[in-house]
Amino acid sequence: MIVIGIAGGIASGKSTAARVFEGLGARVLDADAIGHDLLRTEGMRADIRAAFGDSVLTTERDVDRRALGRLVFGDEQARQRLNRLVRPAIRAEIRRRIAAMRGEGYDGVVVVDAPLLVDTGPTDLADRVILVTAPASTRKERIILRGLIGSEAEARIAAQEPDAKQARWADYILENDGTRDELIEKAEALWKRIVS
Repeated sequence: MIVIGIAGGIASGKSTAARVFEGLGARVLDADAIGHDLLRTEGMRADIRAAFGDSVLTTERDVDRRALGRLVFGDEQARQRLNRLVRPAIRAEIRRRIAAMRGEGYDGVVVVDAPLLVDTGPTDLADRVILVTAPASTRKERIILRGLIGSEAEARIAAQEPDAKQARWADYILENDGTRDELIEKAEALWKRIVS
């Protein structure tokens, strides 16, 4: 089994690259989706409430991800507090799922789609790391198309480590500076280099 980590800032195109790899036969573990699942667990909801109060909960007492996002992307200390709560749980779940696949005898490619994979240094979650990059202006436009306003988009981009810093820990750089089709072609070519 080979584990490929795909990192990159918000709206860089990493999920598109992960879907390309999935289409080529990889199994994908989406760290964001795992995090969203964890936010629905009773224990994590209680931890979030204790850390941030009722203002980040819906009337049904679920975590309001949009309210939580507005809070943590406007406050560095709050963002670090959230990361300390959620990131270890996400990493543990990724490790558990990889171990389960190994236990099943799977010997193909696993892709870990995790935006914060190498933002603080090298990772032990993947054998190879791909950093997907895109110009900040392009990323901002994509985030706005997802429904956030310009200042929210800028805050999310600013809260993440710059590509140049993350690139130190990446084995490959996948530049997403063109069209979606061009990114797909680059991802397919990179798959051949890594897997073949």
